[in-house]
Amino acid sequence: MRILFIHEVNYLNKVIFEMHEFPELLALKGHDVSFFHYPEAPDEPGVSWRTTRQTISGRVHPEARIRLITPPTFGGGSFERYLAPLLATPALRREIRSGGYDIIVLYAVPTTGWQAVSIAKRAHVPIVYRALDVSHQIRENPLAPLIHKAERYVAGNAGLVSGNNPAMTDYCVRISNRTGPTSTDLPPIDLSHFEDSGAHDVRASLGLTADDKVLLYMGTFFEFSGLDVLIDDLAPRFAEHPELKLVLVGGGELDAQLRATVHERSLQDRVIFTGVVPYASLPGYLASADVAVNPFRPELVTNVALPHKVLQYMAAGVATVSTDLSGLRGVLGDDSGVTLVEHQHDIASVATRLAYEPARVRADIVRRQRDYVDRTFSKQLAVDAFEKTLESLVLAPATPER
Repeated sequence: MRILFIHEVNYLNKVIFEMHEFPELLALKGHDVSFFHYPEAPDEPGVSWRTTRQTISGRVHPEARIRLITPPTFGGGSFERYLAPLLATPALRREIRSGGYDIIVLYAVPTTGWQAVSIAKRAHVPIVYRALDVSHQIRENPLAPLIHKAERYVAGNAGLVSGNNPAMTDYCVRISNRTGPTSTDLPPIDLSHFEDSGAHDVRASLGLTADDKVLLYMGTFFEFSGLDVLIDDLAPRFAEHPELKLVLVGGGELDAQLRATVHERSLQDRVIFTGVVPYASLPGYLASADVAVNPFRPELVTNVALPHKVLQYMAAGVATVSTDLSGLRGVLGDDSGVTLVEHQHDIASVATRLAYEPARVRADIVRRQRDYVDRTFSKQLAVDAFEKTLESLVLAPATPER
């Protein structure tokens, strides 16, 4: 198949997740894969009034080859985001109409998503909306009502909706009154990468000792991440347990606030910020942890999502504690080994208690987690299933426009 992926983030510097994995895995299976991205915050800002194309090596799988398509840009700054729907649409229209694609996979919603759906329908190119997030609630945005309208339009008018968990698929149907085909396709996890036995434990470089009890969070510091609550709730436990440490791997909108809180509470020797870490180095950071946490605040945007970090924690062999979220529970159930905690404020106490359990207790949890991801999230199973979903739409008989 000739496949076009579309997203409204920068393929080259976005934290790696399935938007990289599925295209690259499909390319390795012999499909002709292109990716139309939005060049936000490029490493080297530049101005281009023309659409550019380049063949790049995969970021997760370097042996894969992807055709990366970049629409006109004047630097990719934050203000450009508001103009991007106008700047990108002509290039997007040309690409869909003349690219000869068998199918389009759409991750985008407000920037290029609604246009892509409309253009694809007119060009008679089947389009799959790959739903990962509640777009209008990812970040505080004065345009949230408009983004919600775009979200409903995309979910209702795409040829097929593919959710990354059952709760997300149901959400798309609910907001759009969708009657067309849907599918739930679990994401791939690069198990061999995260189980790398040669991964370097970075404790020493972080100033940690072998006796420290380390809790770790990895990912974006979203407003709903719960990291502010976690630090508040850990403060008295730091006082009780001098070996207890928290490592925060990543960055985002809460970064400055969290650092200020740590400074005000004089917790600089207990809370360690690493900044964003290269994908290749993540296994080493995860290996430094006794317990990995996902303290997301339970609400719509988190309840219908499937936090990729939890799956990566499991694959890396780290005992995991997470808020009990609908999307996560719908995939993990009760047998995955992950400790799901009903109340967000209990994450600190449950994770601390687990960190101080005997090593054999955590080893048993790790074994159960690893067994679960091995049989549920292998990249081969995931890409084969997603490929079949795409083929189901490509091979479906054409239906008249509504």
